[in-house]
Amino acid sequence: MSYQSESEMYPAVVEWLNRFLAQKFRNAKILVADTSRVALNNFIARQNLQSFFPQEWVTYDLHVDVTGIIITHQRAELVFVECKLPALTLANVSQLLGYSRIALPLFSFLISPVGYNDSVISLIKTYARSDILEYHWEKGKTARSLMLATWNERAKQIEPSTLLPNHAISIFGSKI
Repeated sequence: MSYQSESEMYPAVVEWLNRFLAQKFRNAKILVADTSRVALNNFIARQNLQSFFPQEWVTYDLHVDVTGIIITHQRAELVFVECKLPALTLANVSQLLGYSRIALPLFSFLISPVGYNDSVISLIKTYARSDILEYHWEKGKTARSLMLATWNERAKQIEPSTLLPNHAISIFGSKI
């Protein structure tokens, strides 16, 4: 069984992300949805979560495939997942990097059932340029980076051994 469109991936990705976030943030309220057809700012407003985000949330005119929101006390964090059917390209990286630089999600995943193309692998692995995946820098903390991975259609989850950058697997341990 192969996906015929990206949208066919969304239900399984929503389920996976919900499980992943619920395990990782046990005391938080987790909201995960297919947001591919609604701008992120409209989604936040429809969920009545405006007070949890900085004022610039109104500018989040972004169409992220799957969005997670982690709500704790009076704070919320975003999680993005962009799905692609063909091998991931540098253009795909650029798209999600732009979204992530604007909204500063806690996690930002770019996934494909095929993996990545040669340019992505070469730049990140051969030329050690995982810095191109970084989108948020806080003093004294590890930079937030896009995480690229192969989506395992049968297991309905990210294939942990394919995560880039390599340190991403240590951040999540076995809770992929």
